[in-house]
Amino acid sequence: MTGTESTGGKGGSFDARVLGLPGSGSLPARWQHVEPLFAELGTAYGSGGPIAAEPVTRRILAATDVADVDAVGLDLRGRALSNLSAIAEARGDAPAAIDFATRAIAACTAAEAAIGSARRTPEVRFGAVINRAQTLALVGRSTEALHDLEALGAEFDHATPPLLIFGRHNTLGGILLDRERFADAEVAFRAALSTALAHEPRLASYAYSGLAALAHRTGDPRLAAEQLQIARQLQATGPIAAARTEENLARLLLDRGEVDAAEERFLAAEEGYRHGGDPRSAAVSRLGRAAVLLARGKLAAARRLVEQVRAEVLAQGDVWAQFQAELLLGDTLVAQWRFPAADAAYRRARAVCASTGALHEAARVDVRRAVAALTAAERSLFPAEKQRMRRAALDLALPAALATDALRGRFAAGPMRERWIRTVSTVAFEVALQSISALAETRLAVEVIEFLCSSPSLDAFAPSSSASERAPENDRVRFAVLEAPYALAASGEAGTVSPSAAGGGAPPPFVRALPGDESFRVWIAESERRYGVAIRSAEAVDAW
Repeated sequence: MTGTESTGGKGGSFDARVLGLPGSGSLPARWQHVEPLFAELGTAYGSGGPIAAEPVTRRILAATDVADVDAVGLDLRGRALSNLSAIAEARGDAPAAIDFATRAIAACTAAEAAIGSARRTPEVRFGAVINRAQTLALVGRSTEALHDLEALGAEFDHATPPLLIFGRHNTLGGILLDRERFADAEVAFRAALSTALAHEPRLASYAYSGLAALAHRTGDPRLAAEQLQIARQLQATGPIAAARTEENLARLLLDRGEVDAAEERFLAAEEGYRHGGDPRSAAVSRLGRAAVLLARGKLAAARRLVEQVRAEVLAQGDVWAQFQAELLLGDTLVAQWRFPAADAAYRRARAVCASTGALHEAARVDVRRAVAALTAAERSLFPAEKQRMRRAALDLALPAALATDALRGRFAAGPMRERWIRTVSTVAFEVALQSISALAETRLAVEVIEFLCSSPSLDAFAPSSSASERAPENDRVRFAVLEAPYALAASGEAGTVSPSAAGGGAPPPFVRALPGDESFRVWIAESERRYGVAIRSAEAVDAW
């Protein structure tokens, strides 16, 4: 994640657990004493969110803790454990949330072996799987989460409740978005929206929030704002969902420099999370207020707040909130001219990316570190130190730029690819070229410029299936709102997917800018080593 949108650690999703429902039909005599507890659970959750429901949920669980528990008791236990998972996550205890969900799935599986779907137990299990996937992604275990969701999709049929179908699609979209599989995320969010509009219109706001996050992440803040306004107008699912929309709108406002309006919405979001019984999200939303303080130049206050939130999210195990906190701390320390401490914060953010396999995010962090190094060079009074920092900036920025250029291959030719190039790859190359210019590395500048000139033509005319054959019906994130036409976007051609860490095929050839000189391969090899993305093949072609 980039810190530009809030997904609440859960892809902007909702809670798919079956709350306050003891199952289909009346309970057998043995368990009728539990039935009023479920009614109490529903009331508590509705009035105070998951935290308020904890006491009665634990009473339900205790009632099923008997040696001769039968299938109905296991069903009830699964429901209680699933709700305790929601409560643990709201408290910020992700490991406990995962454990409760896993135990819920096991209890439901055992109940199903005896009574099948007589009490709609599979629906409880499906909800627990969806929510465990959300929490797994929260702690950086998105590969496991995706595997679980794919397996779950194979179990769904025509009788599966739309609520669960929506939940799976929307959760999948959020996880794919965090992994920057943008085209796949769009398909998932569109499927969620279609399900919501057909069966559960009250949930459409979640899908619109996901599409807004996608638009923002791919460089279209105008479309993101439109989607968030739609989500806000449709919001009818409680204070937590409304708070998430407020938080995302606040981030858009902050990006536009509307600091006062952003602060107002951040405060509203925090209050909404608290009112809805979600202290974990309330803590994370305070990073927005810290960003407001940074924008106002209140550096000491910003640093205090971000360090406070950082400590909270570290204790909670929310790796992406930790990532955002470390980035914001690094930015604040750079503004205070505390460059070594800033780089340490950026390195911690990078470590989060590496631990989760998000090396595309690691490249972005390295560009940020390069900018900090160039800033440090400008501030230094010592020529040797200036050169050292400029060299460090080059070593960070150029490999990152090469990797982000290669990652364009995850997109078909069109507006989304061009926004990636403009907002990510081009920025990285600008920093790299600033470093090269400061170091007066003329030969290297020629190599980089030749690399940039060759990149747009390497796959522009390769055959590929039509984008319309792959896109969902009424596809808007190609997008309906187009910006100024860029080279490939205007060509009408669908580009192939260039090799990347997530894709196959052979990388394009190396372009030799200077006769007999392949020294630039050293930079390419280092970029491939750092970020795990194929950039150029062993084949070489001459530029002249």
